[in-house]
Amino acid sequence: MKVRSITCRIISVLFLGVFITGCALAETDDKWSHSQEIVVTENAGKDLTSYQVPVRLDSSNFDFSKANADGSDLRFMLGSTGLDYWIETWDPKGGEGTVWVEVPFLPANGNRKILMKYGYPEARAESSGVATFILFDDFMGTSLRSIDWKSEDSGEGFVDVKGGICKIAAPKVHPKDFALVYSRDSFDINTAFVAKRMKVTTGEDERGPVLQQGFIDQIDNKRNEIKHQTELANETKVRWELTAREERFRSFDLTNVRVSEGDWYSSEIAWYEEDDDTRSVAWFRDGVRDTRMDYTSAEFVTNLPMHIYLYAASYPDASENTGYMAVDYVFIRKFVGLEEPSVQVTPAPADEAAPVEETSEPELAEILAPVDVEVPVEEVSEPENVSEGPEEEEEEKVESVPVVSFPEYSVGISGIRLSSPYSPHFPALVKDLENSGIDTIFLSVDSTDVWQYERFVKSVHEEGLEVHAVLLEDPDCTGAWDLNTSSVAVEAVLDYNSKSLAAFDGINIYMEPSSDPASDEGCLDYVTLIEAARENAGTNVSFSASLPPLYNASNIEDIAPMVDFFVVRAYGRGSGNLNEASSIVDAVVPQMGEIRGAGSKGIIEIRVEDGFEDKMTVQERFASLAGYYSGDPTFLGVSISSYETYKDLPKVAEEAEEESGTPGVPGFGLISGLLAGVGALALLKKGRR
Repeated sequence: MKVRSITCRIISVLFLGVFITGCALAETDDKWSHSQEIVVTENAGKDLTSYQVPVRLDSSNFDFSKANADGSDLRFMLGSTGLDYWIETWDPKGGEGTVWVEVPFLPANGNRKILMKYGYPEARAESSGVATFILFDDFMGTSLRSIDWKSEDSGEGFVDVKGGICKIAAPKVHPKDFALVYSRDSFDINTAFVAKRMKVTTGEDERGPVLQQGFIDQIDNKRNEIKHQTELANETKVRWELTAREERFRSFDLTNVRVSEGDWYSSEIAWYEEDDDTRSVAWFRDGVRDTRMDYTSAEFVTNLPMHIYLYAASYPDASENTGYMAVDYVFIRKFVGLEEPSVQVTPAPADEAAPVEETSEPELAEILAPVDVEVPVEEVSEPENVSEGPEEEEEEKVESVPVVSFPEYSVGISGIRLSSPYSPHFPALVKDLENSGIDTIFLSVDSTDVWQYERFVKSVHEEGLEVHAVLLEDPDCTGAWDLNTSSVAVEAVLDYNSKSLAAFDGINIYMEPSSDPASDEGCLDYVTLIEAARENAGTNVSFSASLPPLYNASNIEDIAPMVDFFVVRAYGRGSGNLNEASSIVDAVVPQMGEIRGAGSKGIIEIRVEDGFEDKMTVQERFASLAGYYSGDPTFLGVSISSYETYKDLPKVAEEAEEESGTPGVPGFGLISGLLAGVGALALLKKGRR
């Protein structure tokens, strides 16, 4: 058997010699001790060339301890061809990294397998933004690169480049102070403009400077412009201004950057057309799309080439709102549309790297696979070869582990509703939400003691999530007295927001149906309530309304101008359990239609108690809803009505059966259930980031 094993291995080496091109390449490959396969899949149905994709690494798919501390040994290969790449973030201690890789060609609806190599301490860094992107600048010089940029200023405005930072400043009180940087080159549609930036206020007016980022016509800015503008402290006022042939479209304040002044974040403007009649803009913060900023118009969004620009100015009233935009780096990348390529990193086996040659040449892997399996199996049957048995047994264990992945889908908001977290289990609940992947927490609030939630809201904000206070969940609904009480509850949250360091991001009015089951009215005059609340709140807090079943359509039209979105409850409609995508869509279609007609947006909320047996089924329904409403700007996202019931579900039904059949291990079922819950939450928004 040993002779046969040696013979097979010699044949394997000969096969390797056929496929490896050049001794130099073989020598280089030997220096990298680890490698992993990455699968990039095209989702828009278009052939893509020289397309930049983000490879996101974390502790679940990459062992940072096996790579150089600065990532200098990273290499990406397509067959024997090295690919250009740029490391945007690299945090070995935190276990996170983002690397952009330029893929030469992606076939429509097809995929490409590339190889990531690492584990060579002496390797020199080859990360290059200039080689990877259409345009890249990290401002490492002492002035703007004249080959790439032009600049203008007025009043006391200026542009300063120093220490890898570009400052675009309006430092003096002057109504026409501004500073402008714009590219010499122009860029075609289907590109995204990314800037890592920070707002800094230097004057007494906490609003600070007005900051703009966008695209401008290559000949005349009065002809075409896409302007993304942020205003007020912490950039809480975000809107579009689009110019087409001197006619302008201005959006209302659509969202909030929600980044404290002095903190860095990534702002990305995507300008694209998915067909000849549809031209759109979208905005991403730290790589996450904010659907509230989605805008489509064949009239106001041009498809002519444009420059990019960055701009800072003082307000026309010339108050002490001076400051600047600091820019760490900018780049232009290709953007096919919202159905961007997906990237899947295959985790490496423990203490073992995938062979470089097998991954770079799939045909070779298929030839060698029988050799690696056949020889050890025959040897294990021999008593003298027992020492090789554990290796085979370990391989079989790895192969027998079922791989269950939630379906990938992309929505703007993925929310979940919690009851009050102020309980003896509060610290455990906060820990359970860490890295959960949930975008938005809808928190049922007791308005008589709003301050009890401050610590929870602060902890959730530190995880990058939003918290909306849910009010009026269980009113008695007996008349004017309850309307008065409801108004007081809204005022209590607004008062808390004005004083707290951890303000709620929004207020959700949970509307109760009339006591008459056949009525399509609410139990209160919600139109009057929301109108008064909106007026008191101004634009500093988001407002939403959670609609009861059969709510009057005309009232939806009246409320729409006063709220940022609706939550459509797809349950309690007298039609049994709503746990199939088709039945959910059919149940909510009247209200979604009214919301669409009013020009507003809606989140579809499901109830776990409606026959969902496991988390996988919930995620599959979410993916189906996202697919059905794909391209519909009315559809803002999905939500689950109760975290308490969702977290108790198994990840898949089979796991629940396996746990129940393990009585001999104390606590096994509880531990497995907790792990399944954390895993499901962590993947709730897989594909959006």
